[in-house]
Amino acid sequence: MRKANDITKWENVKGRIFLHLVNYERHKTELEDKAYVPFLDLAILFYCNIRQSGLDGFYVKKKHLSIWEQDIKSVLQAATENTFHEDNVLVKSVKDVLIQDLQVEPHRVPMTPGSEEKLLITLSNKGLSIGGAMLLNIPVLKKLADALNSSLYLLPSSIHEILAVCPDPARDLSYLTDMVKELNQTSVSPEEYLSDNVYYFDRERYVIGIAIPMQAFLDDSTTGGCA
Repeated sequence: MRKANDITKWENVKGRIFLHLVNYERHKTELEDKAYVPFLDLAILFYCNIRQSGLDGFYVKKKHLSIWEQDIKSVLQAATENTFHEDNVLVKSVKDVLIQDLQVEPHRVPMTPGSEEKLLITLSNKGLSIGGAMLLNIPVLKKLADALNSSLYLLPSSIHEILAVCPDPARDLSYLTDMVKELNQTSVSPEEYLSDNVYYFDRERYVIGIAIPMQAFLDDSTTGGCA
C-alpha cells in the first residue's frame, strides 16, 4: 500500500472526512460503534471519502479515533472545514437546482403558489449528495437570512439537501410540517430519510432548533418557538 493511502495516519485522512447527518432514532443501533455527535433529533456522522485513492470510503468508528490519536472534537473540526469549504457549498433556488443542476426541462418544473417558489432555497453541496449537513452551516444560514432579512425555516428534504424558506405570517408552521411528512412518506426512500421535523434558524441568536407548531405551543405554554 502506498504511504499516502495509509488510512491509519491522521494526516492522510483529515482532509477527506465530511459531515453526514442522519436521523438518530432510525440509526440508533448502527451508531453503537461509530464516532458521532448528537444534534437535536439527529446524529452527526463522519464519512471518510478515500475513493479517489482506489479504496472504499468508510464511516469513522470509535476505534479510528484511537488509531489516529484524535478526539471527537478534532474530527468534527476537520470534517466541518472540509464540508463547509466555500467551493463545496450550494445555495440556489429550488427552481434553479432543478433546471441547471438536475437538467429538468423548465416546463416540467413544479410550480408553487405565490412568491413561495422564489424564496424556497436549496442548501446542499455541489454534488447534491449527502448535503443535508448544510443544516449545520451557521455562516451560510446567517448570510442567507441577512440577504432575505428574515430568520429561516429549514425543511429536511432528505439526507441530501435542506430547503430554506422565510416564515410566512399568513400560514401556521403546521403547513410546512405536514408538507415534510407527506414528502417523506411519498417521495423519500427509507435510506434517504432525515426527519419529519421542521427546523428554525434564529437570525439574531445564531441558533438552530426544532420549530414548534402553534398548536403544540398552545398545548405547552412553557415552550418557546424552538425546542
